[in-house]
Amino acid sequence: MSITLCQQEEGLNDVQEVIKTEKAYPERRLRGVLEDLSNGCSQFLTLANKDQNQTGRTKLDKERLKSCMRELENLGQQAKTIRTQVKKNTVRDKIKLVQNFLHKLRFLADEPQHSIPDIYIWMMSNNKRIAYARVPSKDILYSGVDEETGKDCGKVKTIFLKLPGKKGFGAAGWTVQAKTEIYLWLGLNRQRKDFLSGLPNGFEENKMLKGPGSQSAPPISLTYMMKQIFQLRVHMYQARSLFAADSSGLSDPFARVFFSTHSQVTEVLNETLCPTWDQLMVFDNVELFGEVGELRDDPPIIVIEIYDQDTVGKAEFMGRTFAKPITKMADEHYGPPRFPPQLEYYQIYRGNCAAGEMLAAFELLQIGPHGKADLPPIDGPTDMDRGPILPVPLGIRPVLSKYRIEVLFWGLRDLKRVNLAAVDRPRVDIECAGKGVQSSLIQNYKKNPNFGTLVKMFEVDLPENELLHPPLNIRVVDCRAFGRYTLVGNHAVTTLRKFIYRAADKEANNWNTQGTNTCRHTHTHTHTCIPHSALTLCPGREDKLVGGKKKKRKKGGDEVEEEEFDESMLDWWSKYFASIETLMEVRPSGKMVYPKELEKEFDNFEDWLHTFNLFRGKAGDDDDQNMADEDRIIGKFKGSLCMYKVPVSDEMQREMGFDSNMGMFQNIPTNDPINVVVRVYIIRATDLHPADINGKADPYIAIKLGKSDIKDKENYLSKQLNPIFGKSFDIEATFPMDSTLTVSVYDWDLVGTDDLIGETKLDLENRYYSKHRAICGLPSKYAVHGYNVWRDPLKPTQILAKLCKEGKLDGPHYGPGGRVKVANRIFMGPTEIEDENGTVWRTTQQHYLKCFSTLTCWLLTPSCTTGHIGGRIEMWVDMFPKDMPAPGPAIDIAPRKPKKFELRVIIWNTDEVILEDDDIFTGEKSSDIFVRGWLKGQQEDKQDTDVHYHSLTGEGLFNWRFIYPFDYLQAEEKIVISKKESMFAWDETEYKIPARLNLQVWDADHFSADDFLGAIELDLNRFPRGAKTAKQCSINMVLNEQDIPMVSIFKQRRIKGWWPFLARDENDEFELTGKVEAELQLMTAEEAEKNPVGEGRNEPEPLEKPNRPDTAFLWFLMPFKAIKNLICNQYFWLTVKLVVALLLVLILGLFIYSMPGYMVKKLMGA
Repeated sequence: MSITLCQQEEGLNDVQEVIKTEKAYPERRLRGVLEDLSNGCSQFLTLANKDQNQTGRTKLDKERLKSCMRELENLGQQAKTIRTQVKKNTVRDKIKLVQNFLHKLRFLADEPQHSIPDIYIWMMSNNKRIAYARVPSKDILYSGVDEETGKDCGKVKTIFLKLPGKKGFGAAGWTVQAKTEIYLWLGLNRQRKDFLSGLPNGFEENKMLKGPGSQSAPPISLTYMMKQIFQLRVHMYQARSLFAADSSGLSDPFARVFFSTHSQVTEVLNETLCPTWDQLMVFDNVELFGEVGELRDDPPIIVIEIYDQDTVGKAEFMGRTFAKPITKMADEHYGPPRFPPQLEYYQIYRGNCAAGEMLAAFELLQIGPHGKADLPPIDGPTDMDRGPILPVPLGIRPVLSKYRIEVLFWGLRDLKRVNLAAVDRPRVDIECAGKGVQSSLIQNYKKNPNFGTLVKMFEVDLPENELLHPPLNIRVVDCRAFGRYTLVGNHAVTTLRKFIYRAADKEANNWNTQGTNTCRHTHTHTHTCIPHSALTLCPGREDKLVGGKKKKRKKGGDEVEEEEFDESMLDWWSKYFASIETLMEVRPSGKMVYPKELEKEFDNFEDWLHTFNLFRGKAGDDDDQNMADEDRIIGKFKGSLCMYKVPVSDEMQREMGFDSNMGMFQNIPTNDPINVVVRVYIIRATDLHPADINGKADPYIAIKLGKSDIKDKENYLSKQLNPIFGKSFDIEATFPMDSTLTVSVYDWDLVGTDDLIGETKLDLENRYYSKHRAICGLPSKYAVHGYNVWRDPLKPTQILAKLCKEGKLDGPHYGPGGRVKVANRIFMGPTEIEDENGTVWRTTQQHYLKCFSTLTCWLLTPSCTTGHIGGRIEMWVDMFPKDMPAPGPAIDIAPRKPKKFELRVIIWNTDEVILEDDDIFTGEKSSDIFVRGWLKGQQEDKQDTDVHYHSLTGEGLFNWRFIYPFDYLQAEEKIVISKKESMFAWDETEYKIPARLNLQVWDADHFSADDFLGAIELDLNRFPRGAKTAKQCSINMVLNEQDIPMVSIFKQRRIKGWWPFLARDENDEFELTGKVEAELQLMTAEEAEKNPVGEGRNEPEPLEKPNRPDTAFLWFLMPFKAIKNLICNQYFWLTVKLVVALLLVLILGLFIYSMPGYMVKKLMGA
């Protein structure tokens, strides 16, 4: 299992390296990794089946083996399935699945109970243990089966010794105390003949003298007769994203290289996290033992450690990596394809965390019989200023080309204090490969944090291979009094590929091409994104409500009925719920709701303006590196980069436009301060973190933007973890000073300060300047009134014309019949619009509707966003510049308020109610029937009719009225109930419950609990129409609802009919237990107040008392029938026994009475 795990880790690293270096066919390598995993699982199952019946295993061992076999069998099957699904476009997704397989394999490979102790290697000095290494015994365990042999058994391994005890934990234990190469083998005594089989050949054994009868012992030493002399050349070019070891957020790195018994160090480069050493280190006369072929195929590893040089104290460890050199023997030619070696990136690790990458190459050259004269010469540039330091030779160092880097200096944001002083006059320094440029000085950071000069550029020599480009360093310094410069923070752009200018594909703007219309995103403002797949809203997605009716059909296609669609029910919340698919039956014009933050969905809106976090301070050693980096952020630099080769082509000259000072950043807006109105819509929050001891919270909203601080504390919502706020706030702000919007959710407390539940921060400036046009969302349907009214101050024609102008596209051209032509593509749109009075008219500015279809195909501006800190908050933001027409009023998104209704239910009659009781006198089946009713959620308001006694046929006459007042949300079809959870609760809690009427029929008992007979639950929004007669009423009205016409009491308002009562029998199946004739009438609270009625048969408008048959004294009116029932039916055998007993008693009495006289007569002889 460990061997399979190692193979998977190596294979997965290869796949990631192929993707990183953009080599061809990464999917083929991933398929090979999955095939190896499947084969490894099969081999394990084969070997495990053989070993399953071996003796000496405990029950735990057997059960663990079964579990491992079961898990690996599943892994093998999943690997086979995923292998067939690996495509070029799904490689990254499948890699995540393979990583999950690796986690599972690591868990299974970890033995919970080690039967063999591990091996400890100690380094002693003056009888003190100063360093050690622990080798797991399973890694060096020998077996005759190769698959069962430990991965390090019979191999020469490099072992690193570390400090013992607590000193060996944490950062102090990461430094290597000593390195040793050791050969380990662990096996049974009978297998000792194989313990030297893994050593390199060319040695002689020095054995101890053994006495007679003693077993053969391993040799006390080995003398190698075959040794090879090598020269190691280490080409250290550069490193990037190193660990920040100093308080300034930078480091003074140097590298130390270990190979065999040799060690060398590079030069120290001050204050950088991306050093470019460009240094060749030569290790002469390196002696390696073993055969030539073995050394060529498996050379010793090279250890490279990165340290931070400190002026006081020891150098601090920053990270470590390993490499294997490319070996050349004396008889081999030094040439392609293996030589000269290519520079490669090696991952640097600090403990278990990644700590940067190193770009280097390593070659191991054998020195032949003619000495170093046979070695390839070291050709490279000479730098007299560096003294004896040799640069990387020409054949290995990258081929350089002249590049021009244009830097857009936009501004600085959120700068914190440095050395207890506020930053006042900052400047940005850009450096790449020894060249750089400085921004203009910000004279007063508080008044205006933007730069006066937007674009500067410099030229630099960079490798032609984009993967080998050195990082670009961004440093912010504060120019203080007396010529002092204080470093504020820095940022290293490790990859420059996304900033390289690439000419736009000519077919990208050809709208007649097949497939999704896309264009290449670049940093420049001159390339407009014409329909991007992630932003496209197809017109077919728009769900239109045509006419005033909708048809409902049966499964067979037969039309059942036509229901009128009540458009008055639609509001903004209908639009919202339809978008999140919670109300499937109501589908108004849709609204795009994104399941995560818009910044994640649209790449932080960095289509041309990027945000670079500035770091300061020493990096932490926490496992969660992201959290540690967030603590080090001291501010942000906003700007962008553009790289291209020089001299530039004619096409690029045309792109640069007329202003050569702006370079490729043509037509970008100015960074002067701008006044805007920010309208924040807070919809709701979900999954909030509980803040009170009852497991709930009392949340309210707080918004902060610049100097504006709004706390809606008075409108807190009691005991809610999923509150619906429905609030909008208008705030005036000035960009760039007020560019960060903070939305917080607090928990209201009666005593003490309120607790922060969570907050989310939005960068409004990037949204405002983004080419996604995130200032105001576009609805999917143009409307001039209602809940879907057009919110943008610019009309669709103005927006479309502006986009065409910015994208340098021809158009828009409007034609008859709703035709709109943009470039060489034609869109169709409606030409009629409906006003607030419902009148359909042909607008004089019908271009609004035409171009709107074009806009919905062109782009969809985000309308909702979510944040996630301690929960989720759903919201959106509109921004309106003050130099544009004033926006209209805010959309009403206030939570729906329930409407008061009163439901009046009259129970007229019941029929065919099952008879539960037997009459003690007459023996007739009967029931004492009454009906109980309530609305769901209002069980405490149960109402009962009077009792119809001794019903012999299941018929009951009641004429009884129930009255149920309730609050109802018609759009959500829910009843709203507010009540206190307990007597100690401060506020009432609101619940939303489906509107359902429960009716039950019961049999009343005097001396025991009443007997339940049956029930029916009617959904007041959709329940079967009542039957006209009791005969037409059947159980199918409930069980086969799809074949029964359905009605809604909220539409019909009054309905009368018969409905069945149901109950479950012994087989848990529904059976008919009765029928009820009822009348339902729904009235608003105002209507009910005008026409009051009484409950039961009370005033006002009392119901007539039912004419019930008098059956209470039926036994008295028919005595003979009652006697016959008692004697012949119910107590027949008891009567027989009583008669027999009376006869016996009579006979016995007569015997006793007559016996004395008879005895006297006998005695007297009479």
